[in-house]
Amino acid sequence: PELKAAIAAKTLRDSGFECAPSQVLVTNGGKHAVYTAFAALCDPGDEVICAPYTFSASLLGVLYKGAMPVFADIDPLTYQMDPAKVEAKITPRTKAILPVHICGYATDMERIMEIARKHNLQVVEDVCQAHMTAIKGKNLGTFGTTGCFSFQTSKVMPIGEGGAILFTSRKPGRNV
Repeated sequence: PELKAAIAAKTLRDSGFECAPSQVLVTNGGKHAVYTAFAALCDPGDEVICAPYTFSASLLGVLYKGAMPVFADIDPLTYQMDPAKVEAKITPRTKAILPVHICGYATDMERIMEIARKHNLQVVEDVCQAHMTAIKGKNLGTFGTTGCFSFQTSKVMPIGEGGAILFTSRKPGRNV
């Protein structure tokens, strides 16, 4: 496991990410990266705000843990989660926000993070389709609590198969 984390960290560093192997957990794919992130951050019955325009694996990661996806609509110009719609969906059961950066484009992470801080929410970024996309020089996958990556052959950073979770501070000990 340590060698795999070192290789994944090197792959991410070579692509401009600042991370140490201790911040990376290797998975067998992007779907499992999302599953594992929610296993560490959510409990059954928690709500996770998601965009309805996404790949099914993102939502399955939420459902796998027994949490409930709550849809916040997309911005019709960018097809990314609309931060203006996110805040209206927050309830006392909301635990996290799941921005999925579709087709290499970035969700408005500065606004998403403002909302998350205001409501004390976790943010799990699905970066499987947007490696190396940045906002003002900061890579996607480094804004939230975790960034979930896929290295599958059709993705931006293919290494055959596999995935990784980048923990922006440290790996949570719970359920990981």
